[in-house]
Amino acid sequence: MNQDSKNKERHQGRSFTNETLFLKDLVGFQRIKYRYVNVLGMLAGLLIVVQAWALSNLFAGLVSFNTLSFFMLILGLLAWLLRSVLHLIRDLIASEASRNIRFNLRKKLLSELTFLGPKRSVIDEDAALSTRVYEQVDALDDYYSRYKPQTFMVTVVPFIILLTVLPISLITFFIFLLTAPLVIFFMVLVGHKAANANRKQFSVLAMLSNQFMDMNQGLSELRRLSRVKDARERLSSSAKAYQSTSMGVLRLAFLSTATLELFASLSIAMVALYLGLGLLEKLPWQLGSSPVTLTNAFFLLLLAPEFYLPLRQLGQDYHAKQKAEAAASGILQILEASTSDSSTTQVHLKDSETPQTLMLFDSLSLDANKRTRLVSISGHIHEGERIWLSGESGVGKSSLLYILLGFEDSYRGQCLIDGIDIKQADLSQWRSRLAWIPQSPEWINGTIRQNLTLGLSNLDSASIHDALEKSKANIFIKKLPNGLDTKLSELGTGLSGGQMQRLSIARALLSNADVWLLDEPCASLDQETAEAVLETINRVSEQKTLLVVSHDTHPIEWVDKHWKLTKEGLYEVA
Repeated sequence: MNQDSKNKERHQGRSFTNETLFLKDLVGFQRIKYRYVNVLGMLAGLLIVVQAWALSNLFAGLVSFNTLSFFMLILGLLAWLLRSVLHLIRDLIASEASRNIRFNLRKKLLSELTFLGPKRSVIDEDAALSTRVYEQVDALDDYYSRYKPQTFMVTVVPFIILLTVLPISLITFFIFLLTAPLVIFFMVLVGHKAANANRKQFSVLAMLSNQFMDMNQGLSELRRLSRVKDARERLSSSAKAYQSTSMGVLRLAFLSTATLELFASLSIAMVALYLGLGLLEKLPWQLGSSPVTLTNAFFLLLLAPEFYLPLRQLGQDYHAKQKAEAAASGILQILEASTSDSSTTQVHLKDSETPQTLMLFDSLSLDANKRTRLVSISGHIHEGERIWLSGESGVGKSSLLYILLGFEDSYRGQCLIDGIDIKQADLSQWRSRLAWIPQSPEWINGTIRQNLTLGLSNLDSASIHDALEKSKANIFIKKLPNGLDTKLSELGTGLSGGQMQRLSIARALLSNADVWLLDEPCASLDQETAEAVLETINRVSEQKTLLVVSHDTHPIEWVDKHWKLTKEGLYEVA
């Protein structure tokens, strides 16, 4: 798959203006399954009429002639049994379609977050993003397994029943026709409030997830400062807020169901009253005669609950739609976060054997929300050149790295790699040449060996040992009880900041990258450890193109150039 087709795949679903269109588009290749669901639903609707006709004749025979028609009994039981089987098959197919939709959506979200890289922090913290990927995607289940199939049933079944009732009783027909919109109106009225409640619930859940992750990561620091109790109270307060919003959603769901049941029951009672008075020949406009026979009265009375049943069921499932739209709003933020142009052309970067200008910045700047993140800068970096970029916080040092990594392309000016704008470059090829060492490297919950070889293939023990020796990580790994098989958490629990950075250097060496980008590699290290890490970087990065971003706290003497970035621009320090 080429870069252009990858971009097109990633950008599917980005042109939607609201959550409803987005939810409809997600159906995708599951449309065939929903067609099967609709056909089975239509057959079930026809069987409702057959069942009601058989039972009405059965009951009328028992009342009028005291005879039992076994044919009508068997026909009614078969219609009921077949309806049950059709509904079971419908539910199984709809559940499978929902599962496939959510699987593909979750896969797309994870792919998008991987593509965004560190830029994902603009959307939300990782804990809240995980809530969107798992909790909010699962919140779509009821929408696709229950609500979407029911939207078809709510039109087909009442329509079949109306056509059946019309030649028998015009008054019953108009009772059905006039009361059905009232049920839908109150369903939508209560449903809008449920949508706002669901959005609030997801927002509180995201806040709770972020707080839980922050507390988990900073537990040792909280203990040192004797603030564990305060953190626990804050977490408890957020949990109570989530409990309160959840109960609010449930209250609205019960209110919606109770309202629909009330109007449906009143409508059925109107039909029953009309038929009862008609059989008693007490209708004011038709005294002394009955408008319908006993068989037809039983038939209409049996159809009345079936007419309102799809509407009542849709009302119960309507909060699933509101919940899904609330979840979709958070999911869309992830899918729409990337600003990469899907019409970019694939351009292969050159691998030159002679030193040349590898990176060129020409009036490069980056704005975000009317606040400048990177002022206009111009400069160039030759292949094999090592640059130290320093500056105060907030001037745009990390933003420049994000541009070079391909995670940010809303910049102005030009950022050229081998003479080609990075927006039009083959990012997979460019990133294969990159080694990125951030201030806080990300790790997986696994062994040191797994973290070092993640995403890399054909690595033998000799290569790993050589990288560890060059980075001097082998010194502390030998002292660990399980060596390379020592378990690491996402935070690198059990290792110091300097040790973690040495592992990052070893991982960069194993990647065989010729371009290294380092973001504050010594920010959390003391002076002695920082100097040791910088000396290691100096030794292993010879003949590589290097861009080190940091403050002036730890001067780097061995670089070829020292750039200083300020709010006014980029300057070279002599």
